[in-house]
Amino acid sequence: MHVVDLSHGSLEVAALRDVPALELRAGDVEPDELATALAVLRDVRGLKALRLRSRVRALPPALTELRGLQQLELVDDELPGLPAAIAELTRLRSLRLELFHLASLPRSFAALTRLRELYIDSHHLARLPDNLVALQELRSLTLLLRHVYLHDWERPAHFDPRFEQSPEALFRLLSALPHLSSLTLGEPGSCGWPERIFNKIPAEFGGLHALTELTLTSVAHRMPLPHEVVMPGLRRIHALLSYFEATEDELRAIFPNAVIGDDA
Repeated sequence: MHVVDLSHGSLEVAALRDVPALELRAGDVEPDELATALAVLRDVRGLKALRLRSRVRALPPALTELRGLQQLELVDDELPGLPAAIAELTRLRSLRLELFHLASLPRSFAALTRLRELYIDSHHLARLPDNLVALQELRSLTLLLRHVYLHDWERPAHFDPRFEQSPEALFRLLSALPHLSSLTLGEPGSCGWPERIFNKIPAEFGGLHALTELTLTSVAHRMPLPHEVVMPGLRRIHALLSYFEATEDELRAIFPNAVIGDDA
């Protein structure tokens, strides 16, 4: 991937003519400079993948004019959300959102029907929207709900993720995605905090019939499992055995064909 740091100079179309993948570093530039750079990218016809590292309160409209993008990665600690015009990037196959303040996905998100991979890392996200079911081609979903711990000797503070959706509602929603084969759930930054969002695996989990790979990281220990569910399609579960409130025999009965362990 070609890397351009806007703090070291502006973009030149001639230098990017044959670049299919670009990382644009714009964390130390003004929003107007970022908007100008994105406008320049409209003339880079072969650009298929963009990783944007920024610090803005709103994405410049020029980003959603890059209609040829198939992969988009946004990394920003200040951006509170996505514009409705994100729906114009209809060729997207992969979308990665590392947005600390992302509270919700816009309704227009459902127009990204070609998405096969969705990655979300956020502290403020409240829920996945019901219209996520429109992403019928989605194969891989990563949902990381970030904890915040303030290291202060006198008054240390811990802030839970803002996620409000119950595990039952979440898995009921995901079960409507017929091709979802890979799922990653985690709570980075929890620092041993006892209260977790992902604190059980409900019976609705059994509705993920296409799932072959499950990854769990920094979730609750000894999560209850639905013993009436059998998921023979699961092949790999990347997780500590201590995450599950079940014996090895019980795990084998629920996941008869899965290799289970943090090195699976």
